[in-house]
Amino acid sequence: MKKLTTGRRLLAATMLSITLTGAMVACGSDDSSSTGDPAANEAALGTPNKATGSPVTIGFISEGKGQDIDVSDEIRGAKAAAAYANEYLGGIGGHPVEVKGCETLTQPAAATDCANQMVQAGAVAVVGPTPGEVDNIINVLSPAGIPFAFHSATTPKALSTPGVFSLSNGTAYFGLSATEAAKQGLKHTTGVSIGVPGAEGPTRQLGSIIWKNAGLGFNVVGMPPGTADMTPQITAGGADADNFFVIGNDSFCSSAFKAIKTVKPDAPIFAIDRCITPGGGSAIPNGYRDINVAAQLNLDPEAPDSKVYSAALAKYGDGAEFGQISSVGYAPMLGLIKALNAAKVTDPTPQTVTKGIQTAPPVEYPLTDGIMFQCNGKQIPISKNICSADGIVAKANDDGSLTDFHQVTIDPSLYAAH
Repeated sequence: MKKLTTGRRLLAATMLSITLTGAMVACGSDDSSSTGDPAANEAALGTPNKATGSPVTIGFISEGKGQDIDVSDEIRGAKAAAAYANEYLGGIGGHPVEVKGCETLTQPAAATDCANQMVQAGAVAVVGPTPGEVDNIINVLSPAGIPFAFHSATTPKALSTPGVFSLSNGTAYFGLSATEAAKQGLKHTTGVSIGVPGAEGPTRQLGSIIWKNAGLGFNVVGMPPGTADMTPQITAGGADADNFFVIGNDSFCSSAFKAIKTVKPDAPIFAIDRCITPGGGSAIPNGYRDINVAAQLNLDPEAPDSKVYSAALAKYGDGAEFGQISSVGYAPMLGLIKALNAAKVTDPTPQTVTKGIQTAPPVEYPLTDGIMFQCNGKQIPISKNICSADGIVAKANDDGSLTDFHQVTIDPSLYAAH
């Protein structure tokens, strides 16, 4: 593989922190939907097309359920996607998919053990959500020649190792917010970041490149977790701002929103989706109203994909809830299966699956209402392993429910370091 240029290495070096951000804000979260669960209707699944060939194993590695985190619905979501594909999409080229799940419990050693289990099980591929221990998994799967596809992960190793595929754009939080700010004719963004390396570091490093390339001024105000009153810092740091970008967990973001709406009540606010908790905006003036939310997936209950997802969970999800957690198991598993069918893979092995992912035509990524992914190495200049550039923005209501989901096309040149 071609070596990264100096600018690309700089960007790649920030990605490790971005992955940690996902783990940071996931702790203690539940899978309550911020949109409302659609009523499950089995008819949304379509016409049955049952896979009848010999079964193939695909692994799914999740952090699972531990003392401080419970994302076990990721595995249930992945299994629901495979079961739906087996009954209605013909599996992979007629072969039913058997999902082997494994939980890392956020422990690197357990992640290594999970990856070894996948090798021993003869998995033709391994799928993941946004794994915090992605490097440990790659260290085992890559030498074994087993492809690894996940919703998003952006460590330097995940960005550069052959046979590794980030089906969605893990850097889209920044690109989406900068793109939308530029589209609205805004001039200067102040980033408000929780003061931990996993968030503040990439916001300063990658953010300064992206917003500059979008034609906006950019500065960052970092504050420690637990800061109750951010008004003095935002008054000083946001003096030049006509809009704000907020990254952190829900409690941090609530304090930031309150201060911003006090200091500059009319300034647009952009935020990551983990900032928003249904019912959590009571202490914020006008709640979460009109905050622009950079979302991982489109969970609008009226979207056709959401209706399929809801029906699949109801039929095959073993109690998994419609929401952020199960969706990042469901989407990459179903996305991989659809890509392999588009590539006409009929004899799934690690080798044919890897080639199939790399040669598949553009395929719609599940739960995005139209975002296409293609793992041909040509989507974003910073990495051949990122399979899609675009992202999703939604509007928050007072109570934290999300509406007006829409796709945003992100110009790959935003990521170019000069």
